[in-house]
Amino acid sequence: MILEDSTRYTLLLCSLPYLPPPLREERFIPPSRIQINKALKLLSAEDTTRMQRINAVLHWSHLPLERDNAAMMAEAEKLLREEPSAFLREVVLERLELRTFIAAMRRRELNRMPQAGECWGIGRYTRRILTHWHDPAFGLSHVFGWLNEAVRLLRSGNTLMLDRLLMHESWRRLQRVEDCHNFDFDAVALYVMRWNILDRLYRQREDAAVIRFKSMITDALNDQQLIFEPESTGG
Repeated sequence: MILEDSTRYTLLLCSLPYLPPPLREERFIPPSRIQINKALKLLSAEDTTRMQRINAVLHWSHLPLERDNAAMMAEAEKLLREEPSAFLREVVLERLELRTFIAAMRRRELNRMPQAGECWGIGRYTRRILTHWHDPAFGLSHVFGWLNEAVRLLRSGNTLMLDRLLMHESWRRLQRVEDCHNFDFDAVALYVMRWNILDRLYRQREDAAVIRFKSMITDALNDQQLIFEPESTGG
């Protein structure tokens, strides 16, 4: 049976659970990647390709300075030209601009200001960033209130909290627009973007729990060892 696209989107989204905001429900376990991929099989071949291209551009965990930035920028700019949905183009652009701010902060800490003609960032604020390079928030704290906090966390070396700040900011932006679309491809793409944020937060909590458990075991073993070790008699 051949399904209309609207039917595909409805079936897909109805097969997946509601995603609560980060930290709203600590015990929430997001759907597994297997569940997400199974649901996405309902998409048409064309929509599957669109989703793959969006994921490929958005899911750089960061912008490493040593990687080929030119190739990444070219792929992102190609997507921003060719993605049929103006709404998704704007959403993707905002996410890439957020990454650009962080890339600029990292470069500034390393005293590596971008040179003329160098591929290093994308979006509407690259020129402003360079003009206000030495301002902590690049002269944009009145627009992006999270920038000063991001600078503080980066300079203090608190990469975990910086990562969480960025995920919460990304979620806030997606939540701002999620009611604009119900059962269409845009809604599916937004769901997958939000799922990726929750999945990453969940994995962080899971990793932290493993580390805490291992620490408890190590402490217990150390205590056990101290009990049976002979007391030092001194020099």
